[in-house]
Amino acid sequence: MTKKAKFYFITAIILFVLGVAVGLFLWTGSVWADFEGYMFQPATHADRSEFNLLCPHLITTNDFGVISIGIENDYDKDVRKVVRGYKSLGYVIYIASDETSLELSPGESEVLHWYIYPEDAAWKRFVLFRVNIISSRGTGLTTASCGVMVVNVPFLKSDQFFLLALLSGTLLVAAGIYLMYRSSLLQAKNNYYFERLMLSITGVMVIGLLLSFFGQWIAGGLILVGMYLFLMVIITHYVQKWMDKRPVPEI
Repeated sequence: MTKKAKFYFITAIILFVLGVAVGLFLWTGSVWADFEGYMFQPATHADRSEFNLLCPHLITTNDFGVISIGIENDYDKDVRKVVRGYKSLGYVIYIASDETSLELSPGESEVLHWYIYPEDAAWKRFVLFRVNIISSRGTGLTTASCGVMVVNVPFLKSDQFFLLALLSGTLLVAAGIYLMYRSSLLQAKNNYYFERLMLSITGVMVIGLLLSFFGQWIAGGLILVGMYLFLMVIITHYVQKWMDKRPVPEI
């Protein structure tokens, strides 16, 4: 391997690892937050709500977030719905709650909002939220939950940090794959093993991020566990390979 090819190879590995680390941070934080939210104030004998709870992916310590849900009357008669919201207040055992009663005519809808702040985070890490909906028609009690990761970045707004993390992670991964390709060209390698491995890891990460960002935290979490196991196997393999190549000291 020439010096230039080696430089490209090492730089590619560093950039790709940094990009993957950013992706894993967002992925892990999203799945973990929603898991904690699912465990927060569980509603006994409640079905999953047919209305989507919209939660921010994260908030920074310099910002606040808004959680919302749209309630609609799909029946041909008036419906009364009681909406109870619960959020953490710095600790799991400290809870803020409110109750809103809605009288909805056929086809009428209403959007409810709740504000969350960094100081609401349990363990200074996740803001936990749950909403229970009691309806006079259909399923009597339904529930939905989510968790929002709090990032200790006091100089950026939540959207700024989120977009910056996505953009930087994407650029780092893309640069790593490109430099690895350049290294393979300089070495006249045609199998592109490392490039294919990088693309596979990137593809799985994109799928996992999309699942977690759209609230499918169970599927995203299962893939995340598989990703961590796969990365551990890859790292162990190459560490062992490097150890085997080390010269054995003469006795």
